[in-house]
Amino acid sequence: MSIVLEAQEIGTLKRRNKILTLLIMSCFALSLALLGCGFDYLMGRIKGLQVLTIPVAFVFVGSLLYNLVNGLNERLFRSSPHAIEEPAGEAEYEKNKILLWMAWTTLLVLVWELSFLGQHIFGAPKPLLVLSETSPYGLLAGTVLGIGAAFSALQWGAYSILQSVEAQPADRTFEADALLLGVVEEICRTAAIPLPATFIVPDEAPNAFAVGRSPNHASLVVSQGLIEDLTRDEIKGVIAHEISHIRSYDIRARTVVTALFGSAILASHGVETLALPKVAGVKKALLLIFWIASFLAVPAARVALIVLTFRHREYLADASAAVLTQNPHALTEALLKIEQGAGSSVMIKGNVAHLCIIDPLNGAANSKEGWIADLLATHPPTPKRILALESMVPSHDPC
Repeated sequence: MSIVLEAQEIGTLKRRNKILTLLIMSCFALSLALLGCGFDYLMGRIKGLQVLTIPVAFVFVGSLLYNLVNGLNERLFRSSPHAIEEPAGEAEYEKNKILLWMAWTTLLVLVWELSFLGQHIFGAPKPLLVLSETSPYGLLAGTVLGIGAAFSALQWGAYSILQSVEAQPADRTFEADALLLGVVEEICRTAAIPLPATFIVPDEAPNAFAVGRSPNHASLVVSQGLIEDLTRDEIKGVIAHEISHIRSYDIRARTVVTALFGSAILASHGVETLALPKVAGVKKALLLIFWIASFLAVPAARVALIVLTFRHREYLADASAAVLTQNPHALTEALLKIEQGAGSSVMIKGNVAHLCIIDPLNGAANSKEGWIADLLATHPPTPKRILALESMVPSHDPC
């Protein structure tokens, strides 16, 4: 099947992306459940670890809940990132909340430590929670956190991504933004999908990406440099590429992977709480190695998914954009300009770079061919993408 015909199989692409998203979410939840099992086993066998690890676990879980409540508050009471300016004194209020949280967590750790020391020095009662070999607390907590994080990434992952790049809603009162919004409306009518929320990133490097969980809940992000450096036809080609990702539900899996990868990095910091010298025995050592490796599984899976799956979707989105605009040459010119300016990006960070039409942070691998580039590159080589687009010109050139 040709790349153009494959790109037009929208129903098939939707099903594949929905299944892929569910698989990613399930694997993430399972990985945290396995970590919970390792926690239960180690805490039951090595009592000394409980002195530090249990209060740290409480702090970690409490921090996740704290961030979840703050995220819900932001999402429910603010229509979009930065849509409401911070009132006077709100920054001080947020600072005080953080200080209060730090004081509370410090007190929790100190009370826990003193309770363990007290039973030996003063004959005080034992702590309220002492894990045994069969305690299921880690398994239960890991399962709940995994499922919660997975669905949170699906539901609010796009919102956190928009905040991370300081995206601002496009304003029709500005001429450049009005031109962009007009192009978005035109492409959406052709693609027969709802208008996505459109945002501008204050970055001089031209680029764009889309996030969300469906065409009805999608956001399109465009850098200021893209509007300033590209012609209207070139902008139209880029927007058509991103709208193609939205229409085929590519954004669903991309958003979940990006959001979950951030939470996996946070979870991996828990490795520092392990007392490695106290682990004795081959069985325990192997379990510990497996447990630590589990922290790396999600990031590794994320890289594999981006390289092996998402890269092919770039070809499909290019082909779909050529069909939507009937002007493959415009997208070709846009890709060349974006690649030339990608290295100067300051707002597009590492956690979202792979979402862009051209990765601004991995140009060395994306511009090369061979097995090393295939292993590291998040996007196909731009010359190959251009070659594929040029092959479509006889079929889709309006002249």
